Amino acid sequence: MLTSLSLLGFMGSALAADLSVGSDLAPIQRQLQKLKLDEAAERDRLESDEKLIRALEQRLDQLDAQNRTLQQNSAQLSATNHQLQTATTQQLQTIQQQISSGASPDQFASAFERYLGLHQFTIGGDAAGGFIYDRQTAQNTFSLAFQPILLYRLNDWMLFEGSIAASLPLGSGASFALPVATAQIFLNDYLEINAGIFDQPFGDWYEDQSALWVNRFITAPLLYGAEAIVPPTDIGLQLRGSVQWGKLGQDVDYTAWIANGPSFDSALSQPVVGQTLNPQNNIALNTNGRAYGTRLRVYPLPLDDNLGRLELGASTYDGKWQNALWFNAWGLDFAYLRDNLQARGEFAETYRQMPNGAAPDNRQGWYLQVGYFLQGLPSLHMGDQLDQYIRRLELLTRYSGVNQRAIVTNEITTDPGIGLSGSPSIFSPHAREVALGLDYWIEPTIVWQTEFDLELPGAGGSLLTLNGSPPALSSRPANTTPNDQAILTQLAIGF
Repeated sequence: MLTSLSLLGFMGSALAADLSVGSDLAPIQRQLQKLKLDEAAERDRLESDEKLIRALEQRLDQLDAQNRTLQQNSAQLSATNHQLQTATTQQLQTIQQQISSGASPDQFASAFERYLGLHQFTIGGDAAGGFIYDRQTAQNTFSLAFQPILLYRLNDWMLFEGSIAASLPLGSGASFALPVATAQIFLNDYLEINAGIFDQPFGDWYEDQSALWVNRFITAPLLYGAEAIVPPTDIGLQLRGSVQWGKLGQDVDYTAWIANGPSFDSALSQPVVGQTLNPQNNIALNTNGRAYGTRLRVYPLPLDDNLGRLELGASTYDGKWQNALWFNAWGLDFAYLRDNLQARGEFAETYRQMPNGAAPDNRQGWYLQVGYFLQGLPSLHMGDQLDQYIRRLELLTRYSGVNQRAIVTNEITTDPGIGLSGSPSIFSPHAREVALGLDYWIEPTIVWQTEFDLELPGAGGSLLTLNGSPPALSSRPANTTPNDQAILTQLAIGF
């Protein structure tokens, strides 16, 4: 019984203990659940941290790559900067050297052209002052000639040119003229149009050789001077072009033009043989006639052959004067330049139909000119200074002449003029002139010239004189025109 009671007591105690343990497990379970939740949250946090770390590592890799790129760019910029500094230093040194040495004329002209742009205004031309003595008339006079050329370049394809010719012999009034006023339109590199008042393209004289410092002599050849047989200028339209037909230097250029045409001295009551041409043609002096001209020049020698420069030219000039009367002219010319030798010449002939069936007024003119620069001579052994002066000299000779049936004595002037004539006795139907020249070249565009003219007119032809009131023409043979000598000297400057 006692044993049973003891067993029952032990079982009761054990049951009480089990109940006590069961009541203690609930908190533990709750803690275990909380630990599980905390573990899951910690795992999520760790995963989030790992993702952030991986993102930071990727960003760091990107920053490293960018840093390497920046370092490379910095190295390249440093090298480029060094190169630029070196180039700038070299350019500055070059500029300083150019400033110290001075710009060449070509460099200055190029820079000035870039500065001005398309609207470019340029002044050129020539001037000359000299002294003329003529034995026959005992005239001795100073004279001045000035001809500025105004050039206005509107754009790449249009240029305007105008010149004003002024002359002033001592003791007389000044004279002014507008020999050239043209608009030049460049269609391409080989073709252009000129419109306005222009030097007559006939031959090679008026257009290329008549400038005061370009003409090797002070006066003009007879056929282009006081007894001109073709008009010096005209008003009209030109078409000009050139082309290379062979090797370098083998070229051909051409000029074709239409103009108002020739007119003759209108002081006489009626046209007569031997009248002088008007120096400039305009609408008022013309009677609805038109003239057509063509000039062709060929250069047959290549530059590489070193044979010099040869020009062969042919010109025609045909038109109407007084509406229905023909005026025809043709000419051949040449020019040859080699080293210190220069030679040129021309022959021209004109035909003028006269009214009322009268015999035509035919004229011929020619000239041949040769010059030699003494700089081509070997050493003269006269001292360096004297040799230098002698080598600046150019010796010249020219023979020119004109043939025509008659001249009008009332049109003869005894006033000599620079660029025209030094003697009045050349006014003869069969004029002949020998000119000797000595030029001293101070600079390529500055020359001191001295010329001696010997007039040797031949017998033949008639002298027509206007006499009485109403005026009437009388005629007598031209057999007594005396020879004459004239000496001229001038300083000519081209600019």
